[in-house]
Amino acid sequence: MTNHWAIAVGIDHYQFLQPLDFAQRDAQELCECLVSEAGFLPDRCLLFTDTSPEVLGRSTYPSRGNLQGWFDYLKKELVQPGDWLWVFFSGYGACWQGQDYLMPIESDPLNIPETGIPVQSLFTSLKNLPTDRVLVLLDVNRSQAAVSGEKFGLQTAELANESRIATVLSSKPEQFSHESPSLTHGLFTAALLEGLRSHQCSTLASLEDFLKDRLPELCNHHDLPTQEPMLVVNSPDQLYQVTTPVDWAEMEAWNGVENNPFDLEGDFFVPPIDADPALAQEVDSIDEPLTRPVAYRDPMPPSPVIDLELEDPDDRMNPAAEPPFEPSPGVPIPKTDLRSVPAEADVPDRMFWERLLFGGGAILLILLLGVLFRNWQTFMGQQTATKQPAKPAQITTPAGQSPKPAASPKPTAPAQKPVAVAPQSAQPPEAKPTAKLPQSQASQALLSEARSFIKPTLASDANKAIERAQRIPPGDPLYDQAQQDIDRWTQNILEIARKRAAERSYRQAIAAAQLVPKERPQAYAEAQKAIAEWQKRVR
Repeated sequence: MTNHWAIAVGIDHYQFLQPLDFAQRDAQELCECLVSEAGFLPDRCLLFTDTSPEVLGRSTYPSRGNLQGWFDYLKKELVQPGDWLWVFFSGYGACWQGQDYLMPIESDPLNIPETGIPVQSLFTSLKNLPTDRVLVLLDVNRSQAAVSGEKFGLQTAELANESRIATVLSSKPEQFSHESPSLTHGLFTAALLEGLRSHQCSTLASLEDFLKDRLPELCNHHDLPTQEPMLVVNSPDQLYQVTTPVDWAEMEAWNGVENNPFDLEGDFFVPPIDADPALAQEVDSIDEPLTRPVAYRDPMPPSPVIDLELEDPDDRMNPAAEPPFEPSPGVPIPKTDLRSVPAEADVPDRMFWERLLFGGGAILLILLLGVLFRNWQTFMGQQTATKQPAKPAQITTPAGQSPKPAASPKPTAPAQKPVAVAPQSAQPPEAKPTAKLPQSQASQALLSEARSFIKPTLASDANKAIERAQRIPPGDPLYDQAQQDIDRWTQNILEIARKRAAERSYRQAIAAAQLVPKERPQAYAEAQKAIAEWQKRVR
């Protein structure tokens, strides 16, 4: 029997890069669509997001170690000859010295080779699978992650062609991939989901036709720069292979499934409790360390993009490729690609730079005021020293003594003393708290951001809030307040879980309870006890 596997990775909250808005939602809704519309089994879809729960006791946090460990495990144990594997990634990509990298959640743009996942390594792992039925879908955003003028996608297309692995890129190398708030998705993923739900994309040929028509339409409708998908295949036979369990061309109707565990109305996917025990034992055998990184640093602003005139790989890989989109004369396009027309940046990038300049100016002003406040006595001391020489003219000698002729140079000494002494007292104790001002502001921003996540019915938002508040270090003025908030949010997660259990939605209750942080031992113990009880009822 042919199995259809899917790995979907979506990363919103990068540690060192500007956050994305809908990458996590892209990955989750793709899994939901594959299960409900394409016939994939829920326990054959692996979801990796910022807050996805454990699968069979193993972490699904989208770190470099986790992802590489799961790919190695797929190669060794899960995928069998004749199986299909979909690999979907929604997040940042980068090109460094001609090498393409996918950026996991802890990736550092200042150290891409050591923290990114080389696309070459990914294709090597996929090439070594016992099956050649692999489809790679990369919805890679590069507009804010560009750290050089190099273009992501050139090497990826070459590797896909050499490895004979069908690959779909969300845009051509000279273009950017975009997200749309009105669609709550990346444009590429929105078009992909629409094609799957329309039951018109059972083969790569039909998928390519649909995406090439629909994706530019979405760009035009949402007033965004043109984005054209790029399909790389090695042989025409790959174009007409059916990539889904359900071949819509041979079916009159497809009813899908009920109670899809990837449904966006809940939190996140919890694999079936009655999954294959052998599968659970095999997943537990992964030796790769699957731990969440603890390092954190403020996101880095985007670097300027340098336009390089490079050969379009689409012309090399696919001779029948269509020429790049060119607008009709007289039709204004408010926002254009940053690389194609540097003088007319799109509105999201322009708004980002305006916020960056305003924020940078405010920070510079605060620092300048802090320096002036801290050293005000130094400046005042210098002014006093320049006025002191006039005072010796009023010095009088004690009664009964005559002034000494040689004493005339001495009045200059008092005038010099303040100059030497003033710097020693120029750092009053009350000025020291100003050095802590940026840290307090950063902590307040973290706490405010954490509180903004809270919603009364979603445990995943409470988990996000806890993760933000945990970044406030001990000794910070807001540390105690943050700990109180974490305690309250932890109880909120437990209450949400119990409410779902009371409604007999045990799987969703387990999903919520798994988000209780281990740093709260009492609440964590309650959650584990409840999970054990609910698992019995599910069975």
